[in-house]
Amino acid sequence: MEIRSTLKLDLVWLLLLALSLGGVCVGVLAESGFWITLFIAVITAVKGRMVIDYFMELNDATPSIRWVARVFGMMVPVLMVVTYIWGAALAEMRWLGE
Repeated sequence: MEIRSTLKLDLVWLLLLALSLGGVCVGVLAESGFWITLFIAVITAVKGRMVIDYFMELNDATPSIRWVARVFGMMVPVLMVVTYIWGAALAEMRWLGE
């Protein structure tokens, strides 16, 4: 059983590596645009979910802890898309205390 578990983690790690390299290639070679940003955000979400479930082992945690970790992991991909769409407007906003 230990061998299966180690093999599964190795395969997940290789998939994470492949997704990372694929994301870098797309980011470097493609022109920026909404669909590229969305594609990279999806890759980021998948990678985050894999890290949370397999390496942090929260797949077997209580549902409330698992839910909090997964929502937190989805914040970065969502903010990537929000920044692409409203980045200029957000940069021009005056924040409290200025």
